[in-house]
Amino acid sequence: MIGRLHLQIAYGRALRGSLGHSAPETVAAWTRARRFASDIDDPIELAPIQSGLFNACLTHGELAPMRELAEAIMGAAERHRESPVATIVARWTSGVTCWFAGDYLNAGIHLEQAFAAYGTERDPATFKASTLDLPFVIMRFLALVLWPRGEIDRARQLAGAAVSVSGEQRALARANALVHKAVFDGLCGSRLRQTETILALGLAQDHTMPLYVAAGTYLNGLAKWRAGDRAAGLADMQRGWTLLHENDCYLCDPFWGLQIAVANAEAGLVEAGLDIISELIDATAQSGQHWLDAELHRVLGELRARRDTPDISGAEDAFHRALEIARRQQTKTFELRSALGLARLYVGNGRVDAVPGVLAPVRAGFDAGQDLAEIGETDELLGRADWPGRHSHAS
Repeated sequence: MIGRLHLQIAYGRALRGSLGHSAPETVAAWTRARRFASDIDDPIELAPIQSGLFNACLTHGELAPMRELAEAIMGAAERHRESPVATIVARWTSGVTCWFAGDYLNAGIHLEQAFAAYGTERDPATFKASTLDLPFVIMRFLALVLWPRGEIDRARQLAGAAVSVSGEQRALARANALVHKAVFDGLCGSRLRQTETILALGLAQDHTMPLYVAAGTYLNGLAKWRAGDRAAGLADMQRGWTLLHENDCYLCDPFWGLQIAVANAEAGLVEAGLDIISELIDATAQSGQHWLDAELHRVLGELRARRDTPDISGAEDAFHRALEIARRQQTKTFELRSALGLARLYVGNGRVDAVPGVLAPVRAGFDAGQDLAEIGETDELLGRADWPGRHSHAS
């Protein structure tokens, strides 16, 4: 039975690369492997099956099945507290599930514990035997958790380290690492490295990995768009987003859609951008994918303010909603971005005196030395907000 199980696991891994994590054939292969392993209670044997099934749920982008599977994996790990592999898989799946749902605090706790568990296993071959690409996958998700929480430097260090070793890995792992790094850079607002997005796309095409062709097409478009090639970039982003959906990939859908909404607005199609954001907000309520909710409402506010007839009241409401979400999720970076959006709205409407009350409390949560463009803009706006008071005292 073990030999048959190993063949089924190998088949699941092959389908994962050629068809994608959530393709029906891939899911069926992992489900069959789980049935073959029904009488097995060895964490190393079960790890690739658990990871395969979880990645299928994650890629499909629905919280309920992810949570159910993560809870079952955690229950199994409780029976094998002596096993680092069981601990790592349980903490990783629980951490990613929390991140997906917008629970950044518990996501960080679980992922830090998963990362730390590697130090308790002295034999790296243990992890190779279970075909896990960890700890690098954990590092990628931990970066996506820490950056919004305001831990800027460590998030960047983890994101960079996770991709730096990808050249030593097989094509699927390398493509996955490059895509994750590009998503991280995109979330930070940085210009993407086209050498990395082109490499990800090339790897996916050379090794016939349609899911990563879709992601690489999108991210290469985003890199072009941020480099100034707006028309070609937006076209590639839209084509990539369509391909992602054709491959049943809704993981990071709020991120994909948000960038396209912003690009449409920059092209003068503000109403089209607003339609996309509204649809994304509605979709998160159905899927449970809440990790980017604050950003969706922030951009909703910015686009409402950019209408031909600016909707100032609606924009202000959206910014306040974004701030509320960011504070609840304890995402300081998103909170600062939302506060900046509201402050710009106030400045544009002659309400400069209201700016310090919006920005100062959020700015206090960041050290001066942190490398974040939004900090510099915040300081500049706070300086402008002081001018009326200084001028009135001088007179």
